[in-house]
Amino acid sequence: MKRAMYILLVATLLVCIFPSGVFANATNTSVIRLIVDNQEIMGLDTPPIIMGGRVMVPARAVFESMGGSVAWDGPNNRIIVVYHTDVLYMTPGQTQATLNGNAVQMELPPTIIDGRTLIPLRFPAEAFGFGVAWDDARRAAILHSPNVEEGEEDNTTHAEDPTPPPGPPSPGLARDVSTVPIEPAPHPGTTITNLLSPDATRANAFVIVASSPITDVNHFVMPDNRLVVDIYNALSELTGPFNPGGPVSEVRSAQFSRSPNITRLVFHVNGAVNFSLALSYDRQTLTVAFATNTISNVGHTSTAHSDTFMIQGDFQPSVRLCSDGYPNYVTVFIDNAHMATGGAGMPNGVFSSGFTTGQQAEGLAYIRINIQDEWPAISLAHGRDTVAVTMHRGLRGVRYDFTTREIRISRSVATFDINQVQYREEYLINRYTFTLPAGVNGLGLGTLYISDGYISSVTFQKNTAGNTQVVIETSRIMAFAIHETATEYIVRGNLPRDIYPFIVVIDPGHGGRDPGAVHHGVRESDVVLAVSHMVMEYLNQNPNIRAYMTRHTDVSVANSWRANFANQMADLYVSIHANAVNNRPAVTGIETWYSTHARESMFNFTSRNLAGLIQTRLINATGAVDRGRRPNGTWIVLRDTQMPSVLAELGFLSNREEAERLANAAHQRRLARAIYEGIVAASQSYTPHR
Repeated sequence: MKRAMYILLVATLLVCIFPSGVFANATNTSVIRLIVDNQEIMGLDTPPIIMGGRVMVPARAVFESMGGSVAWDGPNNRIIVVYHTDVLYMTPGQTQATLNGNAVQMELPPTIIDGRTLIPLRFPAEAFGFGVAWDDARRAAILHSPNVEEGEEDNTTHAEDPTPPPGPPSPGLARDVSTVPIEPAPHPGTTITNLLSPDATRANAFVIVASSPITDVNHFVMPDNRLVVDIYNALSELTGPFNPGGPVSEVRSAQFSRSPNITRLVFHVNGAVNFSLALSYDRQTLTVAFATNTISNVGHTSTAHSDTFMIQGDFQPSVRLCSDGYPNYVTVFIDNAHMATGGAGMPNGVFSSGFTTGQQAEGLAYIRINIQDEWPAISLAHGRDTVAVTMHRGLRGVRYDFTTREIRISRSVATFDINQVQYREEYLINRYTFTLPAGVNGLGLGTLYISDGYISSVTFQKNTAGNTQVVIETSRIMAFAIHETATEYIVRGNLPRDIYPFIVVIDPGHGGRDPGAVHHGVRESDVVLAVSHMVMEYLNQNPNIRAYMTRHTDVSVANSWRANFANQMADLYVSIHANAVNNRPAVTGIETWYSTHARESMFNFTSRNLAGLIQTRLINATGAVDRGRRPNGTWIVLRDTQMPSVLAELGFLSNREEAERLANAAHQRRLARAIYEGIVAASQSYTPHR
C-alpha cells in the first residue's frame, strides 16, 4: 500500500518537473500515460494532455491527491499551489508566475478546459531535479525518482522520496476566513521588529510589526496544522521566545531566505480554528486573528457500555481533557471558545451522573462531567464542527492524564516490578512499547484513543509469549519512562527537548532505491549507514548526549522528512555521505559542507563552526586530502534544518583506492570516531538554541 501511495504521489509531481524539450516528439491533443519507476499510474479524473508540444495536467486533481493544496484566489484571478514549503502563484492566460517569491516564465499559460484548470509541467524543473524521459512508442512520460543536491565537483545525486512518513490524520486544520486579500505593492525592503502576542494585543490575535511598508505576504496551513506566514522583502529582527495564546501553542520565527529576503513565522495551531490575516492601511502591521468558537450545544447519548458527549461549535472545537478531579469528575476544556449553551445536565449514563458547563476564563470554556463508581477509558473523535468525548469500558484501572501526558495504571488492579519492564523505542515510526512481566493479567485489553497532539493511542495487548504490552502510538518524537507511586504505575511522555540537555541527529544519506554513488562495487548508502551506526555507538555511550538516526536500515527516506525529523528536537544535525565525480578518477579527499541559512545569526555557534570541528578531526584521523569546509544554502537537508547543520563527504568512491578504504571496517571506525569527537567538541562549546 505504501508503495502504491508513493507511486501516485510522485506521479502527481509531474505538474512541475518536466524539463524543456522532453516532449518535443509528442503530437498535440494526445492523451499520454504516466509511468513512474516502471509502474503506470491510473485513476486521475482528467488525464494529462499535450498542447503546443508541452504536457498539461489538471492542477487540483493532481496536487490535492498528493497531499498539497490548490486554491482559487478569485479577487486576484490567480491559482495558488502549495506543496511542502514551496508556494506557486499562476494566472490563467498568463505565462508569468511566481515561485517562492521569484518571478518565473512559463512557455505556456494555465488553461481552463471544461471547467478544469490545466497547467504546464516544465518551468519548476529548476526547483525539482527529477529524471524524466519520453517513450514515443508507448506515448508515455517516464519519471524516475527525483534527484537533488549536487556539489561543485560532486556528481553524486542525493535522491529524495517525497512520500511523507505515515502518521495519524490531523483532527482538523485551521481554516482561512480572510475577507480582504493582501495585494502586493512595490516598496523598499523592510524589517520585522516585533511580534505582539494576545496578552499584549488584548485580543485573540498576533500583530507583526514592520519598520516600513510590507511588500507582500503569503500564508498556508501545513498538514500538521502549522500556519506558515511569509513576509516578502523583509529582514527579521525577531529573536523570541514568543508568548503563545488562544489556539496557538507555539510560535517560531526565522529569516527563511536572503535572496529574496523572506521572514517566516510559524504558528502551531490547536484544532480546526478559523483565522484571518489583515494588513494595516500603512502596511506596517500584519494582524493574524483567530476566531472565537461559540459552543452552541452539548448533547449526551448512552449505550450499554458507553457515554458520549457531543460538543458542537461554529467550527471544530479544540478540546483538552483534564483528570485532576479523579476519581470524582473529568473536565473537558475548550480553547478559544465561548460556552453559549446550558449550565447543567443529568444524563444518567453508564459512567456519568451529570455534567455542568461554563466559562473558566475569557476564551476558555469547560464541561465538567461527574463520574459515578467506575473511572472510564476516554477517547475523542472529531467532526467538521463537533468533537465527541466517549467514555467506555475495555480496560480496567487505566486512565490517561491529558494535563501531564501520563498513562496511569492502578496498583489495585495489577502489581509488578517496574525493574522487569522492558522498553522498546521505535521512534522512526512513532511507536513505543512497554512489555510488562509475566503474569500481569488484570488490566484487560483494548485501546485508548487520545489524539491530543502528542499521543495518538495507547493499546494494551498480549504478545506471542502471553505478556501484557502497552503500545503507545504518537504523532511526534517523544521519550517515555515508567515510575511508581504508592497507588499507581505512571508512564510519562516527554518531548526530547524537555529532558535531554543535548540532542544530535545523525543522518545516513541515501538508502533504499537510492544507493547514491556506486563505484568499484561499493555503494554509498552502505558505507554511510555503517559509519553512522558506529557514530551512534559512541554517542549512545555518552551520558550527556542523546542521539537519533534518520534511518537504521537500507530504506528510502525523503530529504524533506530528514529535515523535519531533525527540526522536532535536534540541537545539531550531521548528514553523512560519500563523494563521487565522473571521469576524474584521481580526485580524492574529504570535505564538509555547512548551512548558510540566515538563522545562523541566532546561534552562538554556527554550522561553519561545526563543520570546522568535524573536518579537522576527519583529516587528522585519516590523513586524507583536506578539501576544506564549504558553504551550501540550497541542499534540502542544510537549507531546511533549523539548527547548526553539516553534510560530511567522507571520500570519493570514484577513486578506486579511496573506495576500497571506505569499504574497510577499520577505516570506517576511524571516520566514525572523528565525527563523534567533533560532535562532543561542539556540545562543549554550544548552548542549544531552544
